[in-house]
Amino acid sequence: QGLPDELRTAKLEDTAAQNRNYISADWVNSRITISTAADQVPIAPGNKVSDEVKGDRRIAVFESPAPILNFFSVQSARYSVAEDTFGDVQLAIYHDPRHAWNVPAMLTAMKTSLGYFTDNFGPYQFGYARIIEFPGYQSFAQAFAGTMPYSESIGFAADVRDPETIDYVSYVTAHELGHQYWAHQVVGGDMQGSTLLSETLAQYSALMVMEELYGADKIRRFLKYELDQYLRGRKTDVLDEQPLLRVENQGHIHYRKGALVMYLLQHRLGEDAVNRALARLITRYKFKGAPYPRSLDLIAELRKEATTPEDQALITDLFEKITIYDLKAKEAVTTQLADGRWSTRITIEAGKFYADGKGKETPAKLAENIEVGLFTARPETGAFDTANVLSMKRAPIRAGRQVIEVVTAEKPLFAGVDPYNFYIDRDSDDNLVPVS
Repeated sequence: QGLPDELRTAKLEDTAAQNRNYISADWVNSRITISTAADQVPIAPGNKVSDEVKGDRRIAVFESPAPILNFFSVQSARYSVAEDTFGDVQLAIYHDPRHAWNVPAMLTAMKTSLGYFTDNFGPYQFGYARIIEFPGYQSFAQAFAGTMPYSESIGFAADVRDPETIDYVSYVTAHELGHQYWAHQVVGGDMQGSTLLSETLAQYSALMVMEELYGADKIRRFLKYELDQYLRGRKTDVLDEQPLLRVENQGHIHYRKGALVMYLLQHRLGEDAVNRALARLITRYKFKGAPYPRSLDLIAELRKEATTPEDQALITDLFEKITIYDLKAKEAVTTQLADGRWSTRITIEAGKFYADGKGKETPAKLAENIEVGLFTARPETGAFDTANVLSMKRAPIRAGRQVIEVVTAEKPLFAGVDPYNFYIDRDSDDNLVPVS
């Protein structure tokens, strides 16, 4: 009682906030000296330029080879080290010798990530990439300059062998490596929307790596997880919700909603188009000081790739509004044709809404081409694969009830609208129905 209102993030229009980035004030060069026990391995951001033992102490010095944020980690432990390379980049995972279970998967995710990012975004700025285990008293990973502390509980001791489990070990690895571009090359001003440029783009980067590792037809499991987390978060957040363009460091928005938004956008504009926009953003703002970029700068680059009014409207809906869909597959009935093929009639009910910060919804016009699919297995299962997809086509969907007819060579067992959860749908569990 009597306390002032909590300070909110600077508004997107407050250009004075571009004088600082949202981490600190400026890019720096670093030289870090660590003194530790002689039998331990010290690690900090930078190239290790010296490492010597004097008596019972080990002294190591690390120097940054490129500008880094004023943001450091220092760790030391009795580590085992697993090493590999990606081109000229030395990969290393420092871990408890008893916790090697997921190390091969982490190395694979590191190499896949660097391959995708260097092909699509631009050069990686360091000659090293390191993951360092820390005890499970906290459950997170965090990206420093080429150096990524990673909790044993979500990485090294995690059991992701069950095919029904999301491989969050690889997912988190790809996300943290994504931050080597999104935050450690381009960092936003200290204002609304700054974490769109870091957390959302790192989430997008990780999703594209997971698609490389698992294939596009398995992506529904990752998207549904993100969707459910976003919907849960928006119910419990005490702050008014902001559109993604104005996110105020709210995790359910910049992580969860952001992943969905960017994945749908690359599906509509094209993966190459979105990546061209991101590469231009890096070219323009890499290691740039004040004025730091705004989320508006990202949107401007994306709009350059939106070649139709429909795509421009989609960008508005995804970033500048709070848009909620209600897509339902009510029933699906199939009949065998004389030529042996199967004709399936799918009844779909659909709606679209704009919400304000408190969640009040207003009906919006829905006139979009949305995926309708027929399958021989449910898409969310671990065993689901490309062979289970009989048809996946975009169909014009309008508000209200409609019937879509699809002909396939084989008899379908499941049918649905937006079956992979590309859209922010208030109830994604009703998108699929068994075929009768």
